[in-house]
Amino acid sequence: MELTPARVIRVIASTSEEFAVVVKTASKVFLIFVGHAEAFTIYRDLKDSKPRRPLAHDLLMNIIGGFDIRVDQVVISSIVDNTFCATVFLSQEFRGSSEGERQVLRLDSRASDAMILAIKSECEFLVTSNVLDQVEDVTDLLDAAGDAFPS
Repeated sequence: MELTPARVIRVIASTSEEFAVVVKTASKVFLIFVGHAEAFTIYRDLKDSKPRRPLAHDLLMNIIGGFDIRVDQVVISSIVDNTFCATVFLSQEFRGSSEGERQVLRLDSRASDAMILAIKSECEFLVTSNVLDQVEDVTDLLDAAGDAFPS
């Protein structure tokens, strides 16, 4: 399956309860709808704004780092029943192994959580060709939409 590099470029309000994360690839711009908490976290991370105390995803990144685990890659892997699914690839150096040998773990994830980890870890963020074939290109629709959380 072909993987295409992507990046999260902004968060927009869809309704008072639902928000859309704008994902851009070389060929398409598309939306992934997320809840308020996830949208706010993504928006805050895109603006490089730090909370006073660690929030849930910050805590997770602290745990990951504390165990010398690395977030290597996040892949938006499929759409099932109109829900985006993701895979998070983590790795950790084998204890007592030759230098550089790493154990890889693949975790199923909500797309919103995976995107947050990708932004926080600055890892590779990819989308499968299967997902790109199913999403609508919304490039022309975005000009009128403002950010979800204006400064």
